[in-house]
Amino acid sequence: MKKLYISIVACLLALTTSLFLINASSPKASRSSLEIEQTKQIDTTTNFYSQKEDTRTVETGNKESSLLLKGYKKIATSGNLTLYRYNKTMAIAVYDKSSDYTWFSSYENLSDLNLGSGVNAKIESGVTIEYYNANTSIVSYKEISFTTKNSKATVEYSDIENGFVGHFNFPNQGIKFDVEVSIGNGSLYVNVPVDSISEETVGTLNPMNYQLKSVSVFPYFGSQNYQINGYSFIPDGSGALVRYVDEVSATAYMKRVYGNDYGFSQVSTLNSHIKDSGNLSLPIYGVNHGYNQAAFLCEITSGDGAAELHSYPYMYGNLPLNTTYFKMITRDNYLINFSDNSQLNLVNDVCYPNDYSLKYSFLSGENANYVGMANKYRESLGLTANNNSGDIALQLNVLGVDYKQGLFGKNYVEMTKYEEALNIVKDLKHSDVNVLLTYLGWNKGGYFNDGANNGKIHRSLGNKKALKELISYMDEYNMEIDFTIAPTISDSYGFKNSSVKKINLVAYDKKLNSSLEQTGYYINSAELSKNILKNDKRYSKLGITGLNIDYLTDSYSYRYKSDVVYRTQMIQNICNELAKVDGYSISTTSPNAYLYKYLNNYYSASYESSKYLYETDSIPFISLLLSGYVNLYSPNINYISDYDLMNLRMVEYNIAPSFIVTEDEAYNLRFTNYEYLNSTQYDLWESLIKSTYSTVNGALSKVNGAHIINHRYIDAGVAEITYSNNKTIYVNYNNHAYTNGSVSIAANNYLVKEGM
Repeated sequence: MKKLYISIVACLLALTTSLFLINASSPKASRSSLEIEQTKQIDTTTNFYSQKEDTRTVETGNKESSLLLKGYKKIATSGNLTLYRYNKTMAIAVYDKSSDYTWFSSYENLSDLNLGSGVNAKIESGVTIEYYNANTSIVSYKEISFTTKNSKATVEYSDIENGFVGHFNFPNQGIKFDVEVSIGNGSLYVNVPVDSISEETVGTLNPMNYQLKSVSVFPYFGSQNYQINGYSFIPDGSGALVRYVDEVSATAYMKRVYGNDYGFSQVSTLNSHIKDSGNLSLPIYGVNHGYNQAAFLCEITSGDGAAELHSYPYMYGNLPLNTTYFKMITRDNYLINFSDNSQLNLVNDVCYPNDYSLKYSFLSGENANYVGMANKYRESLGLTANNNSGDIALQLNVLGVDYKQGLFGKNYVEMTKYEEALNIVKDLKHSDVNVLLTYLGWNKGGYFNDGANNGKIHRSLGNKKALKELISYMDEYNMEIDFTIAPTISDSYGFKNSSVKKINLVAYDKKLNSSLEQTGYYINSAELSKNILKNDKRYSKLGITGLNIDYLTDSYSYRYKSDVVYRTQMIQNICNELAKVDGYSISTTSPNAYLYKYLNNYYSASYESSKYLYETDSIPFISLLLSGYVNLYSPNINYISDYDLMNLRMVEYNIAPSFIVTEDEAYNLRFTNYEYLNSTQYDLWESLIKSTYSTVNGALSKVNGAHIINHRYIDAGVAEITYSNNKTIYVNYNNHAYTNGSVSIAANNYLVKEGM
């Protein structure tokens, strides 16, 4: 045993000596703790990137003759569109003269797939519903299509201008509703009026009650597969394409628009190592068939707060089709918890009080792609151009004060005083860095425990004069400063605030992003402006005109006093309230689409899709929408590992860089709410901040304020982004130079070129 021990020690010593000699013989690079040796190999075919366009075309032509032979009826013609209907299933076809293409609500060659009768019925059906069984103690639901065998469902039709109404009756479930379908202004309109929904008891000897859960209208509209060149666009992250490919997928994209409604559902728990893929922030999707030939954008125009986006890739559920559609949710279920730990699952009594409306806008030629989809959707957003020009701004999140729990209360930790923040900004400005300063924990009490809603300054950070000097310096050099507030959250429930409850009548709490396990409580959304404007005089005296509103994108159903406020109503409340504070420049993090027209700055913008396996491309759809209208800023680059790659991505996506810093060392945050910020000291990040800004601004300053008018990949890993000011930016992600005879771009670099 002793000999074995000696042998092991001898081996370890020999190994250590060998490693020392190898290391000693290798040249050592002198670098700071923030520099990372670049040894990566880039695979530009992954879905982190967009792919080079497939230029194959699809068959076009007016198919009216074959449609009439199959039994379709010509319903209406309006402008370039003609609408047809197959009475038996309420399937429709739409001929778009501008693209010379016919769109079908069911797969055109369905008989060639040799699927079962039940599957065929679902694809052919113009309507599929889900319904709750209200006759048992266990809440359950089923799905049924209008054409399902033995469903006994019927439909009668009546005419409306440029369309028709289908009056549906599901007698076995006692459910009736109308579906309005029409064409006009280059679009197809579909609407389910909530007032048309009725639910009646079925049977007399054994009465049964059912409740409508959801309605899907034309769930296979535009469905196709790898046999043609096409794709679905879904607004996942920055935007994603699901190209039609001959690859089997066992998973699909199914997400609630704007995320789960936690006024009904339980908050999901994620393990710390699992990345949250984020909310679905846009109520749209798109479908393309053929290179620059035919496409449509589908937008929810009513009921976006109660909808799910479903996108099924090839062979999901053993179905050899790609399809994308919205499922319109009419009601939800929720849990009642009792003191003995038992639970009761209940279904909401009434349907959500809004119509369920979709608009399909048809696109042709050079607009029949995801760029055209972005341009079309922007028309609905009511945005105003920002008229920017010249150098971009770098967002600098600065943490002022936080606290840790002491023996006799809170011990405040001052991380960045007003004067120190001013010195940081001056240092950056002397290096020609324009700064957008976002001050976090700037006021009395810091950010947590209602500190974010306090309009008074925190004295240990300095006096009013010091803060005014900071604001004055920013104004002098036309730089913005935002002060972070959280007017939708309170640290206490029901004490001097308008706290709300979930639908199941429990307090509506919110887990805050804090290392001290902080919990906040939502406040009535209709009092957003009141909670901001109560500090109006203080803000005015300090010169505060910019506000970064945390949690503004959270949307949910709730109870307030005796009223039930459903999510669609809550969203309207938020929009109404923001209109009342138009005297301030408003910014927020990862906003939903309905907030865009109220915003100046969009923080933590997505720079990729979620990269699910079935997604083939990440695309800059948010950037296509907002460039030249709302300023986009990256997540904090402190916590991004590959700075060079991120620089190129920011250039491609027209996103400005963002960092979070403090004057003092981050170890002072130990045991505070911001303990998770493990590296923030400005002195450590100064060099990287300046070099990052120089790199990104070198490109984006040439197009600041301009709109992106085209985006494509001209080769694997080589992006071409064209702007409205006659500038084109090329980004080469490859480890080798790229040249095609008209442009030459160095490896891992970009090129700004005049002309398109």
